[in-house]
Amino acid sequence: MPLKPILVVALGIGAWSVLATAQPPSARRASNSDPLPALQTSVERLQAHLESVESVRAIKRLQYAYGHYVELGLWNDFADLFTEDAVTNYQQGARGKAAVRKLFFEQVGQGKLGLSEGRIYPHILFQPVITLAPDGRTAKGRWRILAMLGGLGGSATWYSGVYENEYVLENGAWKISVLHSEPKVTAAYTAAGWKDSGAHVPLHYTAASVTASIPSAPIKTNSTTPSLASLADRVNQLALRAARLNDQAEVTNLQDNYGYAVDRKLWDQAAGLFANDGTMELGLQGVYVGKASIRHALDQFGPQGLANGELGGERNDHVYLQTLVSVAPDGRTANARGVELIMSSAAGGELSEGVYENTFVKQNGMWKIQSVHFYPRMIVDAAAGWAKSAKPAPGPSTEFPPDRPPTASYEIYPKFAVAPFHFDNPVTGKPPQYPAGVVSAAKPAPSAAAAASGPAIRDAAELTARLAEVERSLTAAEAYDVAENLIGAYGYDRDDSPSSEGGTLFASQILQPVIEVAPDGKSAKVRARRLDLGGTSGGAGYWSAGTLEGQVVSEQGGWRFQTVRSAPVWSAPYPGGWARTP
Repeated sequence: MPLKPILVVALGIGAWSVLATAQPPSARRASNSDPLPALQTSVERLQAHLESVESVRAIKRLQYAYGHYVELGLWNDFADLFTEDAVTNYQQGARGKAAVRKLFFEQVGQGKLGLSEGRIYPHILFQPVITLAPDGRTAKGRWRILAMLGGLGGSATWYSGVYENEYVLENGAWKISVLHSEPKVTAAYTAAGWKDSGAHVPLHYTAASVTASIPSAPIKTNSTTPSLASLADRVNQLALRAARLNDQAEVTNLQDNYGYAVDRKLWDQAAGLFANDGTMELGLQGVYVGKASIRHALDQFGPQGLANGELGGERNDHVYLQTLVSVAPDGRTANARGVELIMSSAAGGELSEGVYENTFVKQNGMWKIQSVHFYPRMIVDAAAGWAKSAKPAPGPSTEFPPDRPPTASYEIYPKFAVAPFHFDNPVTGKPPQYPAGVVSAAKPAPSAAAAASGPAIRDAAELTARLAEVERSLTAAEAYDVAENLIGAYGYDRDDSPSSEGGTLFASQILQPVIEVAPDGKSAKVRARRLDLGGTSGGAGYWSAGTLEGQVVSEQGGWRFQTVRSAPVWSAPYPGGWARTP
């Protein structure tokens, strides 16, 4: 059934507590003499819930890796994300990872890893709604996909669809067990507008389930007699794991906030997000070192602030998608890989797509950008599209010379190159299997420095206090994922209106969310993009972009939107898009 308006639905995230455990009188008397058994139960409950939140993050990582592997034709790594007997609705209904690999290797890769020159194949996934089963071993997820299909001299097609997938935990790794993909709207690049596929993929969730908290995995009880030292060690380890979840969210927010600053040409703000010795490398333009150099370099893209024409008629959108973050064990550094989609007013209107591999550093408790490294995949004329246009990556500026030459040399579309991955396959744990001769440069792995062991815990009172501290940290981490579910479901609800051949269509894509959770985990400020595809199916179409901002709060055991504001930014007819905005 269609999801009811999300704004009035409560979200029950705060119903669990690791400390307020109901006990019969006999158990309370026992705990008075020895509090450790009760504390052990609290630790086990905390661990079970932590594992559930980690599972939701692992499923997102799995699906984002899927998108990155598919775009570059890494068919071996892509197939390893599936179970041996996975069910898909790909062409011919490929079943099992061996069949999936064979299908893509032969029909898309034309018998090799990677893509042929002149081919473009981004499959960008975003807007997740993840539902973990109570057993903690299976899950379902709904995703939006935006794909760009075709090649130079051939066809060019936009594809916007929905995935409804199922996942299973096998041998400690999450895998895709069912993949169901359906188009929502498609359009040839030079067509008048979008065409509704007529397909409807039922929601795997209800209003009640999407607003529920992440269920705790089954508790793994320990029959051994606990010691204070063993419990203290477990709690400190859980604290580190909860902290890494929050670090991951903070780095994602930082990356997306950088994109919003660049959108508005807020160069002071964008440069201020870097560490003092940070670097910026955009394609083949060279490396700028230090905040001052980065700030100066940004002026090559125009003076600070959008001009009237850019605000009302031209574009400078830098959309960050499919961000996969890896935080080092010590929580001091991190890497992020994602997709950047640029709708720019440059040269009369350009469309660019590529990959970023950025690094981050935590200084005085705050994350900073250590390096931005953007690898453009393609740059094309916005009006012509990628079937009729292909521009080279610009080199170093003479007016704003870089401090260092580019760290890599490569050609972009229609040529094929691979920006090296910082992360290993989330299922196999092995490095990517690259096509021969196409990796632009070696990429250092994230830091493997050991994490600190945590503060000393000397008695049961200190252990109780430490438990409460870790619970608050985990509540904040969980709030991020529940808020992202809420935002995603809101978007699916907006585009769930009836449409038919010759009728109206509307696909509301919610992307690049920034979710800033309060320290107590009881409220969060949210900001996201809207990129709507609408019009008459088979007739005139339009793009519409805007923002979604608001605050969600936890009240009476549930989460609600306290405020929400959806504001338009620009709208344009489909042919030519932002390049021809009135």
